[in-house]
Amino acid sequence: MLSTKKVLLFGLGFFQRRLLKDIAEERPCVVVDIDSSLVDRVVEEYNNVEGIEGEASSIVTWKKINLEDISHIVSSLQDYDVVLEICRIARNVYNLQIPIVLMLYKNDRREELEQYDVKIINPISIASETVLNIIQKNYARPNNIGLGAGEIVEVIIRRRSHIVDRKMRFLAPSRWKVAAVYRNSNFIVPDGDFKMQIGDKVVLVGEPKVVENIVNILMIGKPEYPLQYGQNMAVMATPMVEKDALEINYFLNNTKAKKYLWYDTERHKIDNKDHIKVIEEAGGEFGGTLQNFRSAAYLHDVGTLALSGSSGFGLFNGRLKYYFKNTRHPFLISRGQAPYNEVVVSLNGYIPERLIETGAEIASHFGVSCRCIYVIPPGALKTQQDTQELEDRKKFVRDYENLTRTKIPLTVLEGNPVHKILAEISKTPNSLLLLAANSKDRISFLNPHTSFLIALRSDNSVLVLPDEDINE
Repeated sequence: MLSTKKVLLFGLGFFQRRLLKDIAEERPCVVVDIDSSLVDRVVEEYNNVEGIEGEASSIVTWKKINLEDISHIVSSLQDYDVVLEICRIARNVYNLQIPIVLMLYKNDRREELEQYDVKIINPISIASETVLNIIQKNYARPNNIGLGAGEIVEVIIRRRSHIVDRKMRFLAPSRWKVAAVYRNSNFIVPDGDFKMQIGDKVVLVGEPKVVENIVNILMIGKPEYPLQYGQNMAVMATPMVEKDALEINYFLNNTKAKKYLWYDTERHKIDNKDHIKVIEEAGGEFGGTLQNFRSAAYLHDVGTLALSGSSGFGLFNGRLKYYFKNTRHPFLISRGQAPYNEVVVSLNGYIPERLIETGAEIASHFGVSCRCIYVIPPGALKTQQDTQELEDRKKFVRDYENLTRTKIPLTVLEGNPVHKILAEISKTPNSLLLLAANSKDRISFLNPHTSFLIALRSDNSVLVLPDEDINE
């Protein structure tokens, strides 16, 4: 049953009369305007509309209204002083706790009005957003919801990115969220295991600038590394050599990371002034003292964890092994290789699609080329599964090339993947090598771990991506 209470409308301009036509079909109304001819016209036109001639800001006018019968107040008046008085009388004089809707064309003195708990609508903004939503078919900012500052956005995913096909729990966004997803005419409230896909219509909420960045990633694949993992670059500064500090700063300046934060541990605190000077001159800020090196694997809002590789790792170094098995964010093993000449992606891992996408994205950040390597067993040792995995990787590369119109060469080699990849990347000095952590594989003398051994032995800098779906 429809409510019998009435809507109180102040002003009978063109827009308000059109609004009255729609409201009067559903609800009885009371209209107030200083123009008696307009009041008489609408009263004559609608049999469920009561008219009052008078000043909206006059208490005399308000006394003519049976406020107990009013469920909503709507004003289209543009005089701010009059509108403020309407709000003051309703809230402070009559203590009305009903919704008040104000249609205003300007945003001046908005804070004065908001103290009265009102809803402000700008008809011009709504019209503009509606037109833009029609033009930008894959992107929409909802009308009359929230602040209207871009903190709520609906977008259709059109390009593959690091945000797509990843479990929500591993995105760990701190300043934006996925509120809802529409897929194949189904409404979905995403949980931690949900993965967005190309073609999904997604409702994003968050800080407007951050939401804008995420929209760019989903719509056009705009390079945003490492923001999909976190805002900051965390650096384990024990030990650190100058050329590595400079490379890490180079990495920071050519990606979207916001800060370069260096950390020491309770056991290994940096007190050498020369070491601190090297880090600070490279742009680093002190992030704090961690309990131990393991704590770095769980730092919040970290897009990349950086380690010095030039200082050397012992065989099966415990620190490096721990990061391969446990870190939730990418980590860079720096060997002072900046500037990079190319990005080389090893597809001998569990996440080939993400490796290709990240490698191409990082290469675009640094303005260099990207190529892929995949090593298969030789001759008679090659199984049907090996052949299928090779075909899968060829398809992933082709798909990415077709999607982005970017050429990504793929080199296929036969033999021991550790030896072959190390030999291949040694041909190009200052190559950045991209690997998957392959965290489900054991690391021991009896179980050689391809990615770990390559990272351990390489003279090149190495960026390792976590394989989140496996590392649960």
